[in-house]
Amino acid sequence: MATRSKSRKRSRPKGGRHSQREVGGRLARPSRQELKEIAAKRRFRQNLYLYGGGAVLVAIVAAVIFLNIRNSAPVGDEESLPTQGNTHIQQGSASPIEYNSTPPTSGPHYPGLAPWDIYDEPIRYEQVVHNMEDGGVIVYYQCEDGCPELREQLAEVVQPYLNSGRHVLMMPNDPNWTGFGSQSGHKDMGARIALTAWQRLDKFDEFDAARVRAFIERYEGIDHHAG
Repeated sequence: MATRSKSRKRSRPKGGRHSQREVGGRLARPSRQELKEIAAKRRFRQNLYLYGGGAVLVAIVAAVIFLNIRNSAPVGDEESLPTQGNTHIQQGSASPIEYNSTPPTSGPHYPGLAPWDIYDEPIRYEQVVHNMEDGGVIVYYQCEDGCPELREQLAEVVQPYLNSGRHVLMMPNDPNWTGFGSQSGHKDMGARIALTAWQRLDKFDEFDAARVRAFIERYEGIDHHAG
């Protein structure tokens, strides 16, 4: 019996960096024009990735710059003061230097923090300076009669922040109060209201809830130990 010959399929190479076509039973290499087109497409894809990545990087840098400018810009009429350092001094002692503002916004301070709260009695500046270094905002009020109405207005603004665990402290400023011995613990701040954060000070006389909130929202929670 005659055997039937089996037809064999010619296997065609797979893959390869360039597409190939069969001509006269042989695989022909791409023409020069085709190679140029392939190279052009490859360059286009590479440029697309490069420019796309560059655009993302530029957007990130622009966002960082914008945030830095926004965070450094004042929210009202507050002053920006030079730092006097963050040296720790012995608990109960007076600052070895005179603070460059009243109330102070930086400088030597005690190792511990005053609890975040609303106080009816003054606290040493040397104590609450550390609170500001830890990202706190201090709300001061000063009146000869104790200004109970102003105190209540400020407390209504501050209390919600305390309830949510924010770093805010409120207390009276009293230039007649002695923190220890006969030495005055406070100085006249020249205004009925003062808001302080690290190197930031805003003073005004008329109650302005929006102004207090804006200051707290801008500066509360920014840690300054590395600065």
